[in-house]
Amino acid sequence: MHRVFTRTLGLAAVLFLTACGSMPGVPLLGGGEPREEKMHEQPAAELQTGAAPVVAPLPGIAVETPELNAGTQALFDRAVSLMQAQQYAAAEVLFAEITDDQPELAGPWVNLGFIHAHNGDQAAAQQAFEAAIAANPYNCEARNQLGVRARRAGQFVDAETHYLACIEAQPGYANAHLNLAILYELYMGRLGEALAAYNEYQLALHEPDTKVGGWMMDLERRVAAVAKR
Repeated sequence: MHRVFTRTLGLAAVLFLTACGSMPGVPLLGGGEPREEKMHEQPAAELQTGAAPVVAPLPGIAVETPELNAGTQALFDRAVSLMQAQQYAAAEVLFAEITDDQPELAGPWVNLGFIHAHNGDQAAAQQAFEAAIAANPYNCEARNQLGVRARRAGQFVDAETHYLACIEAQPGYANAHLNLAILYELYMGRLGEALAAYNEYQLALHEPDTKVGGWMMDLERRVAAVAKR
């Protein structure tokens, strides 16, 4: 029997702790406070959606989970527990077993990506996140991870594509809005769109991010200066 999971904020928040890992700050040309891209690094706690916690309870895209083989859910839950306990080697074995058995499930691929990244194997991490979106194109966590990785490789259009795909699937996924704003501001020179994306990020939060608010004030001054030329 198929089950349908909708990406909801409340469910994700209950399933595991909210903790966002930050990439090294991206310095601004001419000074200013570095921008920090955000990549959630807690285990994906759902087999198919692999949804990381988001904040604003906006509607998302419902994703149908393939029928699970016997024992898959229990194996996945055990692997998530091991990963949360930082027993990465043991968790990797179980997630790999699931992906071998049911490669159409996105969540195990996402978690393998986290583990490979933790182990410093970035090529394997990239492949795992790509496998996650092959299983589920609406997987926001994999999309966000791939977006930041594409940006770091200078593939700005690919990064934009990943962020926009995530936002289309899950409008309340705050990190994608933030990372898209940084991409537009620092790498694509699309300052007006960057400001709009920062605003969407702030709207996705329960309370505005004061640091990002400062970035926005700086950007507003730059946009106004360009308009006066």
